[in-house]
Amino acid sequence: MKKKVFLNELVADSVRKTLSDHYEIVDNFDHPEEIEAVLVRQVPMSRERIEQMPNLKVISMHGIGLDRIDMEAAKEHGVQVFNVPAMGAEAVGELAVTYMMALARKLKQAENGLKQGKYTSFGPAELVGHELTGKTLGVIGMGNISQVVMRIMRNSFGMTVLGYDPFASTEKAAALGAEKVETVKELFSRSDFINISVPLTDSTRNMVNAEVLAAAKPGLILVNTARGGIIDEDALYQALQTGPIGGAGLDVTVQEPIDKDNPLLSLDNFMCSPHIGGSTYESRERVGTVAAQHILDILGA
Repeated sequence: MKKKVFLNELVADSVRKTLSDHYEIVDNFDHPEEIEAVLVRQVPMSRERIEQMPNLKVISMHGIGLDRIDMEAAKEHGVQVFNVPAMGAEAVGELAVTYMMALARKLKQAENGLKQGKYTSFGPAELVGHELTGKTLGVIGMGNISQVVMRIMRNSFGMTVLGYDPFASTEKAAALGAEKVETVKELFSRSDFINISVPLTDSTRNMVNAEVLAAAKPGLILVNTARGGIIDEDALYQALQTGPIGGAGLDVTVQEPIDKDNPLLSLDNFMCSPHIGGSTYESRERVGTVAAQHILDILGA
């Protein structure tokens, strides 16, 4: 009898085939006692769920974030947990850059205005935007994803880069082509664009709050492709309405997907997507292949 692996989310066809060649794939938790491995993207692995699986040996995360997995419970029950760092960085980093470019040129406002029949001539004054060339990029976190954003912005637009990361030394920042700053408020006060790429932890929850947003350089464009909850969304709404934040792009929100009645969606200077940072064909292939291999390594072929 084949070992059973739980998988009910979208992965590359080749990844699903790899697993199905060796194991029986189940898409529900009707018989949790039979499951020996899970491959998850969004499905939460709570303590309660883990404790319902006495034969569970491995949880393989299709991505980086482990905030949906009760790591303490997994450790207590001898369940090995793996994630896939770095493999999705290019996709997520490119999305962050896409947001910055779209917000700088007010593309959402332009499209909404056209849909409403607002414009009677080309090049209206309210759609005058900003170039990226020569501006200052700030990054919160200097890991793999931020490094992709830094590389693109520095090489393509000649940006100056500032970095906030308590775990990175001044020397490491310099090696990455960035100046290290000591506080989030300083980063906000000196940057034209900011990218957030840190995990959601007790120390990063609501890291970007009303006080930090108030310190922002006027017109700052803020992008978060990391985790919802790092930005205080109520404070962001106010800062987008009254300043100083000029625009914000979120691929991640506190509630996912974001509620259609969330007031942020009514703003022309706010853009949002349903957590698609890693959703490219290339990234899914890379990440899924490694995630599946973690299961093969533990359960055997």
